[in-house]
Amino acid sequence: MRILVVQNSRTAPAGLVGEALAGLGASLVTVAANEGDTLPAAPQGYDGLVVLGGPQDAWDDAQGPHFPQVMALIRDFHAEDRPVLGICLGAQLAARAFGARVHRHDRAELGVAAVDLTDAGRDDPLLAGLGERLHMVQWHYDTFQFPDGAVPLARNEACERQAFRLGDSLYAFQFHPEATAPIVRGWASRFGEEARERNRAVLDGLDEALDRHLPAAETVARTISKRWLDLVRERAVQAV
Repeated sequence: MRILVVQNSRTAPAGLVGEALAGLGASLVTVAANEGDTLPAAPQGYDGLVVLGGPQDAWDDAQGPHFPQVMALIRDFHAEDRPVLGICLGAQLAARAFGARVHRHDRAELGVAAVDLTDAGRDDPLLAGLGERLHMVQWHYDTFQFPDGAVPLARNEACERQAFRLGDSLYAFQFHPEATAPIVRGWASRFGEEARERNRAVLDGLDEALDRHLPAAETVARTISKRWLDLVRERAVQAV
């Protein structure tokens, strides 16, 4: 399977998801869209699409001049039933691609947080059997409304919109299944002094939270990745 990976920042690589997909035999083609790499004009030649996170605001094309093309690709992959996986900024772009509002949230969600699966989430092909509550890495200041037809898959008290599915093959996760400890510590290290003081409680407890929860979160990431790639293979066979 050939997977197009849209990278929006060097600080937000494919991480555990990329490792899992490659380990299962997928061929990943990573395009650093924020650095001017050329995005393909159409899905042809790719079996699935992964859109990663980044520090930009998904609602601001001045920060991401490539966003309109990424959203067009999301729509085109979805229209051709080629699976899409959006993570954080990628999830917000997926929501926006189908007409939903993306906006600044009333709070930042940083560190590791509990995420509760909805009834639909507990029955979802990617998430079933993972438990009712997951502890996942979070690192976002924005949130989104659900696009029409979206199935809510996860929520928590800080942010109601943690995950959704659109149709049978587009998945969007606000949280970060791909995040490793070095990736998260890298994000934390980029805080300015004011932000560091404002988020002192998060930073002081970050190492402990990562040590406690990342092993289980890695299992979630690898399970989601395997099941998503199974979906990619299924759709590719049906298309033949």
